[in-house]
Amino acid sequence: MIHEQAGEFWLVDLGSTNGIEINGARVTHPLKLQTGDCIQLPEVSYIFRQVVEPVALLGATPVGPATQYEVTQPEIRKVICWLLIADLKGFTKLSQQMPAGELAPLVGRWTADCQKILVTHHGMLRKFLGDGFLALWTAHDDVVPCVAAACREFQALQKSAPVPFRIALHYGEVAFGGRAPDASSSTIGPELNFSFRLEKLASDLKLSWIFSDPAASQLQGHLPLVSCGVQKIPDFEPERPCFTLEPD
Repeated sequence: MIHEQAGEFWLVDLGSTNGIEINGARVTHPLKLQTGDCIQLPEVSYIFRQVVEPVALLGATPVGPATQYEVTQPEIRKVICWLLIADLKGFTKLSQQMPAGELAPLVGRWTADCQKILVTHHGMLRKFLGDGFLALWTAHDDVVPCVAAACREFQALQKSAPVPFRIALHYGEVAFGGRAPDASSSTIGPELNFSFRLEKLASDLKLSWIFSDPAASQLQGHLPLVSCGVQKIPDFEPERPCFTLEPD
């Protein structure tokens, strides 16, 4: 699969038996394509060319003169969202220990299983992160049961997944550059940065799950959450209450 996200193109092997190579190296996790990359399948190869360089949607200076009209300014929309970050545990070490031909199908199957959960429960995969991904739900009256059901399925997947992973979940306002919060618009804002710091905290605490206080308050009664204390989130003040998912 080639996944377009905000002007970038990422290649993902969803667990194929024969594998995919880029420039002669086996693809073991989602990789961003660059112009000139050779994508090699068992019996055919392709050269990736991005003929128009992407221009960041927010705050970018266009390349070259505007010829007829002023450059259209992107619409910025602020939206309350559920922000989910999934990350493979110890992927760097795992990639050094396991042959690429064995690791790639495992990561591909994990990616495909996660995508299936998101689609089933109306989530949106926003961005591949190499050894993980960012997904979201926009907030509305009926979305909390969808988020809770997805969490339960992710927890079940953690028991059977061929590669261990953790999840951080936050609830807050982000800004979208573009007309709608779809896979082609940019996502920015301090709440998004907070979500990534939250995932880093989960790694430091060796937790498979971590929820921010706003996310936990929304999910009370839907999931068995337990406090993991007031925690210092890097680059954010003050310290915040955090929660984790009680083992099933």
